[in-house]
Amino acid sequence: MHIRTLRHVDYRVQGALKAVTAAVSVATAILLWPRLLAAPSMQALAMVDESLPCEVAERREAEMRAQQSEALLAGFFTHIPDALFIVRAGAEGPVFETVNPAFCRLFGMERAALEGLVPAALLEAEAAAEFTAEFAACLARREKRDFETTVSAGEAQGGGTRHWHTLLVPLPGPEDEAPRLLGSLRDVTELRRLQAELVETARRATIGAMCAGVAHEMSQPLNIIGLWAERARAAIEAGGAAPRRAVEVVLAQTKRLAALLDRMRELARDAPSGAESFDAVATAAATVELARRSWQLEGLEVSLELPGTSFLPVHGREAQLEQALLHLLENARDAVLRRRAQDPAAPARITVSLTAGAEPGRAVIAVRDTGGGVPAAIAPSILEPFVTSKDPGQGTGLGLPIAAGLLRAMGGRLAWTNWAEGLPEAGAVFRLILPLAGSSGRTA
Repeated sequence: MHIRTLRHVDYRVQGALKAVTAAVSVATAILLWPRLLAAPSMQALAMVDESLPCEVAERREAEMRAQQSEALLAGFFTHIPDALFIVRAGAEGPVFETVNPAFCRLFGMERAALEGLVPAALLEAEAAAEFTAEFAACLARREKRDFETTVSAGEAQGGGTRHWHTLLVPLPGPEDEAPRLLGSLRDVTELRRLQAELVETARRATIGAMCAGVAHEMSQPLNIIGLWAERARAAIEAGGAAPRRAVEVVLAQTKRLAALLDRMRELARDAPSGAESFDAVATAAATVELARRSWQLEGLEVSLELPGTSFLPVHGREAQLEQALLHLLENARDAVLRRRAQDPAAPARITVSLTAGAEPGRAVIAVRDTGGGVPAAIAPSILEPFVTSKDPGQGTGLGLPIAAGLLRAMGGRLAWTNWAEGLPEAGAVFRLILPLAGSSGRTA
């Protein structure tokens, strides 16, 4: 405008434009003034400039720690003896995305050959179907899944029947990616073999422990048989009335002996491979009666509380339930006698009760004693092997683990708690929880 004014004098327009320019400049200054005030001072900028090297060093240190942590996790994944794997959801089901060397050794294949396979390519049809179902359940519930699978292994796995324990855990990730699970697979065949041997050893030890009680139990009917046989012979020789009563007594006592021998023979017989349905009331009654007669001279009160029905069908093996119940009764007896030795006035009672329906599809056999309860020092590990409250040399600490193992083999479990603490009746309650016959669920 200034150049135009030199040729065409128009000071009014030039002044107006300058006035507008000045107004815009003032408005811009007003708008920028708060920002100018908020801008850091030279001193603040100097402090920020001094802190930048420290921040860079901290970031580099954090990056180094992250790299070390990543290397540690990678080493853990590579060198852990358990077979680790990451499995993702695929179009045809779960797919092994990556595996560690232990997984490769387990299947005798290279890593490149294993990654991308589905379970059906590595496992039998039944085991693959179980794995796929557990994978789907883990994703649906977003919680870990813990299960055991029995497979017919090939040469790479050592051949024969193998027992694999598998754990699946959900992995976090973006929602737009396929969900993934981290899994571990451990061969527990040797552990299961040792457990079976332990149960078998305990079973034979229980047979030996029963012999003393059975011998005492058999002496009474044998004496009765002998006496009534003598009376029958005397009556026959005297030509008196027919010795019908004597024969009936002899037959009854003979049947009683036969029942005792059948129980011993059942316990000594190798456990069948499959479970069956049997009456828990009859088994518990026979076991409690045997314990009552064996310990009647020790002043113990052993009682049985039956449910409303006299028949309670459960799923399992009768001999194993009898063995587990005997272990609990013997532990209760030892606890009661040990407490009575310290306090002669303490009650000496053991009560066995049966209930059904407290848990859906479950029957519960509870063994309650007045032995003072499980000490707090060993309570968290009381079901572990070699943990015992008895004095050295008086117990091995294997009774409860064996009973728990027997119940697991039947699809049940063993639970316990202390009761009536601080009262004269204080003691422990051990519960044998078994699936009812016809129930499809099993106790986890």
